[in-house]
Amino acid sequence: MAQSYPATLSVVVPVYNGTPYLPQLIESLLAQKRPPDEVVFIDDGSTDGSADMIVRLGAGLRGLRVIGQRNQGQAVARNAGMRQAAGRYLAFVDADDVLDPEMYATLVGMAEDEQLDIAMGNAWNFYEGRKPDTLVYRDVPDTGVITGEAWFQQRWLSRYLPHYCWMHVYRRSFVDRHGFAFPLADPHEDVVWVTETLLAARRFHFVPVPLHYYRKKQILSAPPPVMAADGTFRRHKVVESSIYNTRALSEIARRDSLQPLTRELICREFVNRGSHIVRQIRDLSDPVQKVHYLRRVRQEKLFVILWRNAAGLSQHWRVFRYHLFCYVLALAAHLSLVRRRFLQQA
Repeated sequence: MAQSYPATLSVVVPVYNGTPYLPQLIESLLAQKRPPDEVVFIDDGSTDGSADMIVRLGAGLRGLRVIGQRNQGQAVARNAGMRQAAGRYLAFVDADDVLDPEMYATLVGMAEDEQLDIAMGNAWNFYEGRKPDTLVYRDVPDTGVITGEAWFQQRWLSRYLPHYCWMHVYRRSFVDRHGFAFPLADPHEDVVWVTETLLAARRFHFVPVPLHYYRKKQILSAPPPVMAADGTFRRHKVVESSIYNTRALSEIARRDSLQPLTRELICREFVNRGSHIVRQIRDLSDPVQKVHYLRRVRQEKLFVILWRNAAGLSQHWRVFRYHLFCYVLALAAHLSLVRRRFLQQA
């Protein structure tokens, strides 16, 4: 028996210390021509009164729920929101984004009329007045109803596919049938999500109308200290997620159900990006972190995976070059550690 859903549209919003941005987001939700039937805010351990602000400003939202949890990152928050959501359609919004009033009228209407698995609109890169806003997709026409895999191929042949889950509205039965969830790869947790959902979608439609404002914040705060209070170094989230996503995409590329072109494009992309993990490690400020992640790269046989999936001379040369660079970095990091210990003992 097919599962029934008591609401049409559920919007899931993860929030961590969002008070500077929540008023504008909530105002845009209240202004929707086709309002959500429920909005589920997951307060991910905020310390700035975000939950109280949501309750106060969002009193006019249908089906408003604010659910608190300890801070665990966007992926865990989105998954928690999905478990609570009751709509036939599911959408994600970040707490610092803004919606065009036509967002859900357009996408839910398309999804209903065309029985879509995924309806997708365009978006603005929103620079808060620092410079003119730009479209995420420029000169990309309306696709009509196609498969998600066809869109995936079109985008990677053009070498541009931002992994933004908030540009979409998803049919909930489609998400449930495939058991999709966000992986614990924070940040960039939507790389695998967007890849998986597109490859599974039988009915997909992109319209070039910009319906979402993706805030491109100016980061002014200092990064957290490298060392934790207990003397150990902190996990570097970007490096961790890059390693995770490289392995996950390599496993997806092995599926027999993929078209050969899709497999080739996935391999091309994760081989190129996977090689850049060495650059991310190079830019770490602490040699202890560098040594740890260079060891991780070797232990997980990352370059073996990249070499096996590389295509053509240029990609094999890229993998070889970065593998060699990895050993040079490891030597330099070890020498830096020896020098630090010598100075500490002097």
